[in-house]
Amino acid sequence: MFPLNMKTMHFVISSFVFFACFTTAFAQEDSLPVLPQNAVDAENDFNMILHGMRNYDGAALSGEGECLYVFRQPGTPDAYSTWKARLTFDPWHTRMDFKEGFSSNTPTPKAMLISSPSGTLEITYTTAEEPSYYFRRSLQAENLQLKSRRSLQAENLQLKSRHSLQAENSELKNQTETELNASRDWVDPRRWLHSIDGRNLPTYLKERNFRISKSEFFNGYPCYVLEARQPNQSEDSFERIWVSPELGLRYLQYENRSLSETDSANGHIKKGTPIVRRIRLSYGLYGEDAWFVTNGIAETFWIDSADVEHLIKRATIETQNFIVNHEVPIDVFTVDIPDNATIQVGTEGKNLSKEEFLQWYGEIHHKGAKLIKD
Repeated sequence: MFPLNMKTMHFVISSFVFFACFTTAFAQEDSLPVLPQNAVDAENDFNMILHGMRNYDGAALSGEGECLYVFRQPGTPDAYSTWKARLTFDPWHTRMDFKEGFSSNTPTPKAMLISSPSGTLEITYTTAEEPSYYFRRSLQAENLQLKSRRSLQAENLQLKSRHSLQAENSELKNQTETELNASRDWVDPRRWLHSIDGRNLPTYLKERNFRISKSEFFNGYPCYVLEARQPNQSEDSFERIWVSPELGLRYLQYENRSLSETDSANGHIKKGTPIVRRIRLSYGLYGEDAWFVTNGIAETFWIDSADVEHLIKRATIETQNFIVNHEVPIDVFTVDIPDNATIQVGTEGKNLSKEEFLQWYGEIHHKGAKLIKD
């Protein structure tokens, strides 16, 4: 187990205080949560739920096990893929070793991802060629460099307009999200907790103005149901999420209903057709308070005039043989790379030798965790 540093102690103390306050929301075991009676209580309860989510996000400090991810699109045989990966993580790093992958009935190359706070190194192995190496910086590192560049520009009195800076931010965000999707991070069960728009869940719920709408049972667990309706959306458009206090304020279901903006599926789905995206998760308890995903399913449907759902696509995830909150040696998150290897740095558009990469990485990221063994 990890030693109790200040951050961990803060989590333990915050969790204790949170539960001391939050238990008043329950009349008795297995009863529905008591809904707030006025706007002030509603705001306080909502913020307490977000606080609890953040605390429990830190309950699983490390883990190691297998993940199986399957994607299908009914009616389209080629729209099928499956990945099996071994996932290892600690509070700062992630390593994913992909094997037994198939896409459109074709085996995919073996691959490895090693991530640190500064970025992700992807190594792809093929049978006919040497491994290829690709590095991308994290969004956090990109923002730090962007901030540094802006400060320098300000010192040189070369300030950009607000419109230009917003466009740069948007381009950076889109580029990073595209690279994340391309790197198969969906097989990581922790990302299913952040799968809504790829952002941290409490932050997303706050920014989208979710509010407590009701309480009800879901899969036998009493839940808060949080809902958001945006001012510019139609009456049939909304987002809902079912949050279980008994399972460490993990969400059991997320649902997003909207209207199709254009005709799609060769005109089979008309503009204005209701579209539903739904995510459902199951959890296992590791230790006293570490709830970790065991199974999950994400589905997208279109709804006909008789209110019947028709499946568009489905993705499932399953975790196997996981060990949670055990110490992981730091060497697990580094890799040997031959001296003659070439490393492509995507955000820089450069092909660097190992020596050049280590020098560039040290200059750009300073104290960033090492990805390559000395």
